[in-house]
Amino acid sequence: MYRFCTILLLLLSGVSISQEGNISGLLAQAEDVLYSDPQEAIRIAEYISEKSDQPAELLQAAYLLSRGFYMEGKYNQALKIGLKFSEEELKTDFGTQIQLNILLSKILKELEINSLASYYSNKAISLLNDDSKSDTENWAEGKIIQYSLNKSQTDSTKNIVEQFYKAKNKFKNVSEGLYSFQIGNIDLDLADIHLRDFQLDSAQVYLSSAFRESEKKKPGNYLEMKSLIKYSNFLFLKNAHTEAIDTLNAAMKIAQKFSNLSEQITISQAIAENYLALNNLKEFNNYNQMADQLNNKRGDVENEAVNTAYNLFNSNETQRFNVLRANSRWYLFVLGGILLLLLLFWGFTKLRYRAKINQYRKFIGYLEKRKESVAISTPSKPDTIRTLNVPKEAEDHLLAKLNAFENSLDFTNKDISLSRLALQFGTNTKYLSEIVNTQKQKNFNGYINELRINYIIEKLENDPQYLQYKISYLAEDSGFSSHSVFATVFKSVTGISPTTFITILRDKQESPAA
Repeated sequence: MYRFCTILLLLLSGVSISQEGNISGLLAQAEDVLYSDPQEAIRIAEYISEKSDQPAELLQAAYLLSRGFYMEGKYNQALKIGLKFSEEELKTDFGTQIQLNILLSKILKELEINSLASYYSNKAISLLNDDSKSDTENWAEGKIIQYSLNKSQTDSTKNIVEQFYKAKNKFKNVSEGLYSFQIGNIDLDLADIHLRDFQLDSAQVYLSSAFRESEKKKPGNYLEMKSLIKYSNFLFLKNAHTEAIDTLNAAMKIAQKFSNLSEQITISQAIAENYLALNNLKEFNNYNQMADQLNNKRGDVENEAVNTAYNLFNSNETQRFNVLRANSRWYLFVLGGILLLLLLFWGFTKLRYRAKINQYRKFIGYLEKRKESVAISTPSKPDTIRTLNVPKEAEDHLLAKLNAFENSLDFTNKDISLSRLALQFGTNTKYLSEIVNTQKQKNFNGYINELRINYIIEKLENDPQYLQYKISYLAEDSGFSSHSVFATVFKSVTGISPTTFITILRDKQESPAA
């Protein structure tokens, strides 16, 4: 309240913050409250943006705004500001530019715009080569290591942990000591790795460390919310479901304060699974419906952000082209432009042809792979040394249950989850997860998603009517919660988008040679 009154007083006084020399204090104030009250940080940064005429100050305010909007899940606003100021390329503040470009790369990667994400990541690395400050170098290298890691990858736990420790040590080398939240986030990543491997004691150590880092800021901060969510996962595996629900409700209060849809969806789904484990189907359905409603809103937010990213990027490229034209001689520009257009047309035609050939190859390769998997769907078990923690009798029982499950359509149920299926099979989530991981060579979500995609592809191949349906209907029919999730999973399984797959399949069936 005190900080807000300070800003209001400055606004009413009409005094230029640059003249008063108060800008550095306001920037520090915004930084201090960013993780506990992003809305206040946004108000301060917007005030600075309105009143200051110094490029470096405007850039720092823009970085604060982008981070604040990102924590609130407002990707569209974060990208609008971040992409605009990324193009300024100020020679006086390489550090903030590097941080801003890394943030843009993270947001774009979460939106699955990987080409643009790589562009801004490379831009940050290029600027890093021009910045001699060790603090900036340590921070940026730590972030690059952290964001490039994929916690679901098949690499060994030891190698992943080593990489996280490498990133953590980079942050510890920053002399200001202002990056406890980054260290706390890595502790949560480490806890997640150990939870995945059911190493609960090790996970608890890292969770405690993350909570300690969150306590360095005001209560109700962003890291505290993330720590509560991860701690609820720990409690779920300990079968402390009532305590897990209480923990998730505390996290939900913070997520709602931030208006962060993504975190609210994660929390709602986790609460639903805990109620399912408690056999409270009423609350399970309530929270599942809440998650679906929030997911629909998030889809609209993400689509808007994707459009903004492409529009702003294309606009910036157009501006660069106009500057080049203004500074070049007219005659050379015309000749160079014609040559460029010819080269682009030739390259576009060639790329389009290659892309189409590549799509056909992926289509044919997937169908052949699918036929092979059907042909060997019931192979004899090789005599191998058992490494499972599941008793042999329980393993055979669960495999029989899974085979029956695969031959049913239960996997198209939107409410299916690891905990629900475990209850249906009369076992626990640990045994079921281990059987799926070892026997099906994928995690539970990947297993369910592949069953759903194979189901819808079989429909597309054998029922011509399905080729006329909209993608949204196919997504719903196969059990996915949204069009966008279906499209993403479909491409990860087949290698091409559902629209392209249907087009190729339709052309193949209509062709006389077919």
